[in-house]
Amino acid sequence: MNLASRYNAIPSISLGTKIFLHLRWWLTPYARMAAYVPKTAKVLDVGCGHGLLAMELALSEPGRTVLATDHDVARIALAKQAADSGKGIANLQFDVSSGSPVVDGTFDAIMMIDFLHYFSPQQQDEMIAKAYAQLPAGGLFLAREVNQQGGLISKLNQLYEKLATTIGFTQSNTVQAKENLSFKSQSGWEAKFAEHGFKVRSEPCSSPIFADILYICQKP
Repeated sequence: MNLASRYNAIPSISLGTKIFLHLRWWLTPYARMAAYVPKTAKVLDVGCGHGLLAMELALSEPGRTVLATDHDVARIALAKQAADSGKGIANLQFDVSSGSPVVDGTFDAIMMIDFLHYFSPQQQDEMIAKAYAQLPAGGLFLAREVNQQGGLISKLNQLYEKLATTIGFTQSNTVQAKENLSFKSQSGWEAKFAEHGFKVRSEPCSSPIFADILYICQKP
């Protein structure tokens, strides 16, 4: 099911955003990422954007409960309307985050997809540490980031992220993101997550025109 089609009937959505969401749906392996999450998990999706991954998590396994947050008020509003279309999604909640992007609570799985590079290394450490503390033993932390050393494709991906932030398509409330995004190599992210206590493995997770790596991290 193409979840991007849920946005088509929203009166306030622009044609450009519709096109972006349909492209993102076809180019991003949301189902593959969701498959790592246990079927009855309580899930936090940090920096959920328009909510495509959150809806995939909730709809693919009704036994999950999903809390999806983002500081972008407009994107959360669209996500709520998309989720409410049709029969709605009872096991999914969208909220606007304020303060720390990682809300308080305990979760079985925490997702940070295409998110951490908007923050300084110190802020990254703070959020990863908080996520670790909020997970039980065996809990899952999934992150996806562009591999900084992924060649020409990586350079183009990084340029897109910088442009999207500069023109305001991707809203950022951090000075860090507006001035300099914090990308790392695959080994750099692996070391970062391991420093915080996670057991880490990684794998490519994107279409051929992107250099994204998925980090599957488990709390011992």
